Order: sequence, then structure tokens, then C-alpha cells
Amino acid sequence: MSSNPDLSTTLAEAMATAGTTTIFGMPGGGNNLDLIGAAEAAGIRFVLAHAETPAAIMAGVHADLTGTPTGCVVTRGPGAASAVNGVANADLDRQPMVMITDVVSAADAERIAHQRIDQRALYAPVTKWSATTGTGDVAGTVAHALAATMTQPRGPVHLDFDPKGESTPAPAADPRPEPSSADLERLRELVTAAERPVVVLGVGARDLTDQVRALLVGSPAPVLMTYRAKGLVPDSSPSAAGLFTGATTEAPMLEAADLIVFVGVDTVELIPNDWPYAAPVVALAEYPETSPYLTPEIEVVGDLAKLLAEVAQVWPATTWGADAGRQHLLAERARLLDVPTPVDGLAPTAVVQIARAAAPAGTIATVDAGAHMLPAMCLWDTEAVDEVLISSGLATMGFSVPAAVAAAVARPGRRVVAFVGDGGLGMSLGELETICRLRLPITVVVFNDSRLSLIAIKAKPEGNGGDNAIGYDETDFAAVATGYGLTGVRVGTDAELDAALHASFAHDGPTLLDVRVDPSAYPHLLRAVRGKRDAS
Repeated sequence: MSSNPDLSTTLAEAMATAGTTTIFGMPGGGNNLDLIGAAEAAGIRFVLAHAETPAAIMAGVHADLTGTPTGCVVTRGPGAASAVNGVANADLDRQPMVMITDVVSAADAERIAHQRIDQRALYAPVTKWSATTGTGDVAGTVAHALAATMTQPRGPVHLDFDPKGESTPAPAADPRPEPSSADLERLRELVTAAERPVVVLGVGARDLTDQVRALLVGSPAPVLMTYRAKGLVPDSSPSAAGLFTGATTEAPMLEAADLIVFVGVDTVELIPNDWPYAAPVVALAEYPETSPYLTPEIEVVGDLAKLLAEVAQVWPATTWGADAGRQHLLAERARLLDVPTPVDGLAPTAVVQIARAAAPAGTIATVDAGAHMLPAMCLWDTEAVDEVLISSGLATMGFSVPAAVAAAVARPGRRVVAFVGDGGLGMSLGELETICRLRLPITVVVFNDSRLSLIAIKAKPEGNGGDNAIGYDETDFAAVATGYGLTGVRVGTDAELDAALHASFAHDGPTLLDVRVDPSAYPHLLRAVRGKRDAS
């Protein structure tokens, strides 16, 4: 396929103008390399990954942290197919990334079958728009793609890079929804009448730290936060009541409420249990919720900052105690920490607590899917919204290590701790070389019990495949990390973990701590957080 440097330049310069600072990827030749060269000429950094899924996760997380479109470049066929999981993660976590794929040109499709798949059809279900960038109105196509990533709900777009093809015409933009005067009046009535309101913050509020905190100044109203909103209100605040996941951990607080105020909550963030609470729900959002998960008393869709200002004018003097949120948070943690004494290795809760105590202020934690996420999300105290990162909507394994790369690139100078299970690390092992090559200040903490612990907990007593379905042979990840150039340390006690963490934070290079954990506490942790209503 012939390359088109002019097309590469047009795309790269448009991305730079839109605020793109970094592109991640695993390129093929030709057009991919032209684009990377054009991006670097436009002042955009390229970060080479080892596989397409980690590269796409890096791009999505970097976009999330910078609030600007971030690119991911992969080759056609197998490269495009491999990246889909990372793009799906960006889609369900509302991250503004741009996936750019080389493609068998439409002009050559009848002649070339090798690596030819319908990439636009492949990406259409997991992107806001899947289009071709080629001849014709290239600028219009690219401008629409970049605008679409940032339009609420934010999310990924896909561009097939086809110098011989015709650029996809940009569709007309949808008008931004505006709340009616009747909706605003009903909103004010419900809020004014409340005596025990509970605020629930979600992914749509991530950019509104100042507005959220201004609403709560002088108010003891408790605040629950989804995984994606954790840190919008500091965990040290008396208002912070803990996590909201659709499980049972938040039940005591919501059962005591007489009004539940959703701010930017997207039901993709929640475990799909039945909604059991009697208090009316007021939902404030930038975009309408389409899930039948629950029916709010009223859903007001519009500029969320303006809606918060409306609510602030009538926010009630509540009857909550001054530290009602804090007391709920402490009770939640007490249930979590009442774990069996470990028999062989460290308790997962102790791993998180020791790491949080040792880590410098402002350290970012990335958390993989798996049983260890239960203590990590509950016990990692945050003061800002970007201090803990997890795959929430997709809940994909293999997230934490590439997310740590993206966090370290997006937040230079910040320490990053990547919490990952042995299963998730196996999916992203090659990115240890990326961490070492870039000399990133990342400490990888591996919860190593040689099994898929969360899956094991959910197994039925019979007919479940046995250990063959959930167990691995023991791996010395410290030795593997040393082979990649990191400092690798095996840890078996609380004291060893504390010493190893302090040593890792004392130098600016990367470290991997292979922590031998006792999985016997995980069933308790799952019951404490999700109870009998767990549906996932």
C-alpha cells in the first residue's frame, strides 16, 4: 500500500491543535510510521507498547487524565482486532481516545484478502464513530472525530487510515440538551424539601471537583462515590461516606436517606443488582441515562456545572450529624478489615494498608480486575479524583500495568503504584519492559497466589472444572521483572513489604514486588462489600 505523508500531516496537526500530546501504539509499517513521524514533527510524543490492547488502555487512561484526545496507532488486521478490548474499555469508561488503524484500502479490497477484515464494522459497537480518513474532506472528518471524543458522554472514535479511500462525511452534530423550566422547578422543590439527602457522584462529575466541593461547603450531607468518581470528595472529609457500586456496602446510608441526588452517575459503573431503596432519586447528568436500572423521580439533563449551581442555591440544612459520612466510611472499613488471620502469606487488606501508609502524598494507584480490587478500592485513601484508576465499566483484567504507564506519562514526577493479580500481570507482562525503558517511577505490587481468586470464589461446589480452571503453577515474578531490568523483590511478611516499598519510593526507577498473599480472606471481602446481592 502506498503511503500518504500529506494525510499523515493533516491528521497529526489536527490532533495537536485539539490538545493531543501523546500517541501510544504498536505499529506496522508504511502509513503507521508516516503518521508517527508526522505526529513527532507536530510535537506529539509517541510511546511504543508491546501489544495493541495495552497500547489502547494506555491511550484511554492518558486521555482520561489529560482531558484531551489521545491517539493509539496499530496496524491492520491482527493489530486492529487485538486492540478492541482496550477500545471497549475506553468506551465503557467514557475516555476520549482516537484509535487509528492501517487498513486494506477499499480500492484494493477485491484484490487483497490478506489481513482484510471490516475494521469499521468491528469498531462500530465500541466507539462513538467509526470512519475512514482518506481523500476528500479530510479536515472535516478529522475535526468531527476529535469533537466526538470530547462530546458527552466522552468516548473513543475509530479512524481507518486509507490514503486511497474516500473520507467519511461528518454527520450533523446533535444539539446539546437543555433542561426545561418545569424540570428545574421540580428539582428545586425536591431538594428544598429534603432533610436527609445523600449525594452520589459518578463518572460524569469527574471534571467538577470545585463545583462539587462548593456545593457541600458547610453541609454534613454524606457523599458516596463510584469507582470512577473516587476522590472528588477527599476520603479525609467528614462528608465522604465511601463507595457506591450497586452492592450492599452503601446500603445503610441509602436506606436512611430521604432523597438521593445522583450527580453524573452512569449505570455502566454499577453492579446490575435490583434497586432496593425507597427514597426518591434526582439524577443530574450531561447526557440522558438509557438503562432501565432504576427510574429517577426526575432526570435533569444539561450543563452539569450549571445544574450544580442551581442545586447549591436551594441546598437544605440537613438533619445529618456532622460526621455521618465519616462514620459510615469507618463502619464499611471495619467490616472489610475483620478478616481471618492469614495462614500462608500476607492478608490482601494488609498489602493495601501498608502500601498506602508508605506511599508519598499524591501517589496514584492503578488497580486491576480481580479479588484484590475489593480492598484496594476501599482502603486506598484519595485526596483527588485521579489518585486511583480502575477499569470500571468493562472491568477488564490486564488494565493496571498499562494504566500505570499512562499515569506516569500523563503526570510526570508523580509516583504510581500498580496493584495487579498474577493473572492480570500475565496478560500485560511485556509492558514491564516499557516501564523500564521509559524509566517510569512505578512500583508494581503483585498479589501472587497462583490462582484466579475472584473466579474461584464464585465457582459452584460441583461441576466447576476444579483447580484446573482457576489455578496456575507458581511464578517468580520478581525474577521475571529482574530480567526486564526492574528491581524485583519477593515479599512474604508485613515487615518485608514495608521495607521493600520504602526502598522502591526512595529511588526514581521502577520496582516490582512479588507479594505472596493468602487468598483465604477473599470470600469474606466479597461478602463484606457485595453481600448476598452480588450479581456479577
